[in-house]
Amino acid sequence: MDKLTPDMLMTFLIVAAALVAFALACFALVDRIKKAREPKDRLAQWQQETDDKLQNDKKRLDSLEKGQGVMLRGINAIISHEINGNSTEKLTKSQQEIMDYLINR
Repeated sequence: MDKLTPDMLMTFLIVAAALVAFALACFALVDRIKKAREPKDRLAQWQQETDDKLQNDKKRLDSLEKGQGVMLRGINAIISHEINGNSTEKLTKSQQEIMDYLINR
């Protein structure tokens, strides 16, 4: 048992080659799994970016809608004043709303 025979050496080399082949197969399998997940990860990232952009757009549109409401109330107050020569409190209130909107925008 102390001597190294050619059969023992051949058996060792075969076992070592089998272990290396098994390790390479495992690495290849892991690499294929990672590549299979890439499109899913890219799609999830794209979806998140799109959701963020949509939320920003919604905030912007809501702000514009609020501003339009303020401006329309101001125009309505001006028209009321022009029609009856009165409604100065509506004008004052509308002016304050417009100033608040412009300042807090």
